[in-house]
Amino acid sequence: MTIGRVHSWKKVAAQIVLLVPVTMILVFAMLARANNAYGILQNSAFEQTGYFSAAMVLALIFYGYRFRFITTAGILFLGLYLWYKFMGSLSFGEFDAFLASSRFLSFAILAGLGWVVGYGFSRSRYFCIFWSVALLGLAIAVFSHQDNVYLSLLLTTFTFILLYAVYIIYASELIRNISNDEKYFTWFVFKRILGFDAILLLLWFLILFLFRSDFKAIQKEYGGQGSYQEKGNSESMTKNNKDGSISNKDQTKLSGSLSKDQRLVFVAKLDSYFPDGKTPNPLYFTAYYFTKFDTMTQTFERDPAMPDNDLFTPDPSKIPLYFAKTDSSVIKNTHASVGRKVISADVYKVFMSPDDYVAPSTSFFCQPISVPNEYKSQYRSAYRAKMYVSELNSAYFIYNPAGNKQIEDFQKARFDVLRTVPNFTALDRKFYDYYTFMPKNQEYDRIRELAAQIGTTAKTPADKMLAIRSYFLSKDDYGQPLFKYSDNPGIPGLPSANKLTYFLFENRKGYCAYFAGATLFLLRAMGIPSRVAVGYLTVDRSSKNPGWYWFYEKQAHAWVQAYFPGYGWIDFDTTVPSTDTQESPQPDQTPPLNMRQAYFVADGTVTDIDTVTKKMEMDATKIIFHDKDYDSKTTQHIKTDVSLATVSSDTGAVPLSYIKKGMHVTAASYSESLKNLTATDNDSMRSVLAKLPKVLPIDEIKVIEPESQAQKKKNAEQKEGKPVDWLAVLWTVLIVIGSVIILLFASPWLIMQYLASAARGNKADKKKASDTYTAAMFYLNQLGYFRTNLGPQQYARMIDNKFATDFEKFSNVYQKLKYSNASLTESEKQLVNQFYTPFLRQVRGQVPFKTRLSRFLNIYNTIHFFTQPKIS
Repeated sequence: MTIGRVHSWKKVAAQIVLLVPVTMILVFAMLARANNAYGILQNSAFEQTGYFSAAMVLALIFYGYRFRFITTAGILFLGLYLWYKFMGSLSFGEFDAFLASSRFLSFAILAGLGWVVGYGFSRSRYFCIFWSVALLGLAIAVFSHQDNVYLSLLLTTFTFILLYAVYIIYASELIRNISNDEKYFTWFVFKRILGFDAILLLLWFLILFLFRSDFKAIQKEYGGQGSYQEKGNSESMTKNNKDGSISNKDQTKLSGSLSKDQRLVFVAKLDSYFPDGKTPNPLYFTAYYFTKFDTMTQTFERDPAMPDNDLFTPDPSKIPLYFAKTDSSVIKNTHASVGRKVISADVYKVFMSPDDYVAPSTSFFCQPISVPNEYKSQYRSAYRAKMYVSELNSAYFIYNPAGNKQIEDFQKARFDVLRTVPNFTALDRKFYDYYTFMPKNQEYDRIRELAAQIGTTAKTPADKMLAIRSYFLSKDDYGQPLFKYSDNPGIPGLPSANKLTYFLFENRKGYCAYFAGATLFLLRAMGIPSRVAVGYLTVDRSSKNPGWYWFYEKQAHAWVQAYFPGYGWIDFDTTVPSTDTQESPQPDQTPPLNMRQAYFVADGTVTDIDTVTKKMEMDATKIIFHDKDYDSKTTQHIKTDVSLATVSSDTGAVPLSYIKKGMHVTAASYSESLKNLTATDNDSMRSVLAKLPKVLPIDEIKVIEPESQAQKKKNAEQKEGKPVDWLAVLWTVLIVIGSVIILLFASPWLIMQYLASAARGNKADKKKASDTYTAAMFYLNQLGYFRTNLGPQQYARMIDNKFATDFEKFSNVYQKLKYSNASLTESEKQLVNQFYTPFLRQVRGQVPFKTRLSRFLNIYNTIHFFTQPKIS
């Protein structure tokens, strides 16, 4: 007995060509992610996609015939299950049996799923919808098990699934409705699919264009910009990199809570003391300045275009060991000439990122230094910084001297000096306007009014600063502090409400970013140039090693700097004291003392490396000998003995075998044999090398990674190291889905408007008749009056009987123009010109509005119009 067919070979081939490849791509993407999330899958995404796709193709072919699904699929699944149990019973090694059975299980599940999908594509009209929803759920399940996911990937994945859903619904309907007798079957299908894909891409780009600002806002609001760590509505002052290191964020968002950690970030030796020369005067360590505030996302941000930029941001990992990088322009940009001095600091990194740099303001010098061998397990790398600092600055809270007479006297003297500045009239107008800018709306008008109240009796800028300090330290009617420090200040009831005014006028609780932000705008409202600085709060906890400071991640901090002509930028911190903020665990490590003297340092390229004889040769154009720099216009060849050398890169200690020919390295020698060798003022690099041993003993080698490679690595860390914020995912997916749904369901109306415009815009000719006929047919089709299996005259007569129109007359004229070269009579021309609007009005008047609305929202009617076969 011959088995009947459901689909012709043409339709089966069309299903395989149009539905299978795009499904394979999406399934492979999902399986690749699933393999990363679940080890049992054994990282075989290509092979697994092959199982799925092969089963899908076989099912499409199989169910092209009139086979029943339940019977055939039941037999298939039973066979797969029995074979799986049989494989599990084999005794060729317990571990091997487990791997074989688990491998077959993944094959059985994927092949079975592919078989079901193939059946759905072949037989079920609505399967595509359920399949797309299932894929969306699978994507959410897979991504929820991954640590390294970023918002742009999620956005791409979910929107691709949505576009895929729209595509397969259209393509399957097109294949389902096309006639097997269509003369140009392949060209007809190809033309329709190509046109639909073009519309789909246009729709997607339209969504991106219309909602790009919303996507950016969501990404910024929920952590999609940057690679810092956020949990829910929690903000952190630092970000975690993929390599486990810590960096300061380049923006700070006002959030409902602050996330802190106890990890030690770095240790520093700061050469800053009070005038007695014994009492340490700690300074805040600065990472960035924030001079912009995004009112929509409540975020303080960096501005690369800020005037008179005095921020020094070198990458210590790219500076050769013991060589220095300087930038004198930052000193010039401070416009400070009074009460300034140069001090130094040695920074030893623990968890701080290799390419990060922090130092007290204003830093202008960076020199990577060696970490002694006995401390290399504690500290990854180190550098020396030099700063042009104000003698008025101090890390102590200016209002919290804690009964220390010396600090109280220091604070009083500090403000006495600043009172000598009466105003800012002499400042450059551009500079002044930039650093006193405030948004103009009702919320910030309230801050202006508060600033006016606070500074009513203050005469000088310094007195206004003190008035702000006193305001934050004031007490309420019950003698309790008006403002309190809190890592969990909460957020306003309305998500879009201004968090600064909520902090200032309602809950009066917040962490450092709240106090810094409020102080910034109070100062600016008073006409005092100011900016937010972020970095680390310095706390003096050690009595054994004066001048040494330990910086924990929870000490990441934000404060304000105010500008005074002649004195430059002065630190001003109004954050109310908090025990948790100021106290960190006592340092349980010994600072790196007894630094070795580097007598010789060479920076250059490796020309040869022998890991057996422990010899390395390099070409260099600059060296340091007894702290003096020597340069050469031509490369000088240097032979070295690296048998005792330690080797490190940005990531820490590495073996000698890590060094390869062509690498950029810095080689340093601490050998006592070089101690008594001297150079004269007339010596050049060549003559100095001539005095040294032919094979120089090297004690330390630092590998300098290429800049492009390092930047690529850093970008990848920022992209991949970002954990998922599922609230951001939800909002983004909802916006995308909503946008696609709105445009999708509006498409029948948009198409109708286009066709109607074309129908009204031509003269009485063949084009006019064609456009009018197409518009009328689309309108009737959308209302549910299909022409299936009816000739043009039969269909037109049916419409006339239903709505009392002249559609048959118009259809006859249209057919005359379409299939003959005869000219139209005057009455026929008049009919073509005047048919459309009365026809539309007559049909519309007999179909209730609710019916018209519901049927114009039926996207399947639209698909039916464009996929129905042509009937001549």
